[in-house]
Amino acid sequence: MKKLRFLYYHMKAFLKHREPWILLGTVILLILVFKDITFPRVDNTRVGVVTYDSDRAFDIIGRFKDKSSIYEICEYDDPEVLRQDVLGGELECGFIFDEDFDKKADKGRTNGTIEYVYSPYTTKGLVAKEALFSAYLQNYSNDILKKDYPKMFGDQDESMKEEIMELLSDRNAYYISGNDVFEIDIRRGSDSSEN
Repeated sequence: MKKLRFLYYHMKAFLKHREPWILLGTVILLILVFKDITFPRVDNTRVGVVTYDSDRAFDIIGRFKDKSSIYEICEYDDPEVLRQDVLGGELECGFIFDEDFDKKADKGRTNGTIEYVYSPYTTKGLVAKEALFSAYLQNYSNDILKKDYPKMFGDQDESMKEEIMELLSDRNAYYISGNDVFEIDIRRGSDSSEN
């Protein structure tokens, strides 16, 4: 009984001071501030896309799926829903293709045709972005060759132009499908002394 009375008087004296109330108020305020923050899951590999039924966008997304099998592609019809899901942590990141993506790509205007959507908590989004833009370049590289042919080779007769374009297209397809451009030779440290 004496211990309870001692505890009672000790708590009463303690609560008369300002510091415990400030500490309690700070803790309650922090709880209220952080209760609505959504932290993304570490294993989140979902990537959202809005394609507006673009044929080129479907081809790019297909190449993206082939290149990076770790990502799960979720198609959206509404860009605002995609943005909310990215901010809410449901998606790692998202890509919104322009409504006139095919027309702009055919004309060679590629700036601003794909919007990259991410949140401050995106961790794997930059890798997804690089994989998507690599797939985009694969899709668009033949168009670049055709469009810039006169700048590269000047005026040539039609038979020579077709032959050069065929050779360029074949080499382009070879480099896109192979590992020759960025082939890495990996050797252990002890093996390198033998050379």
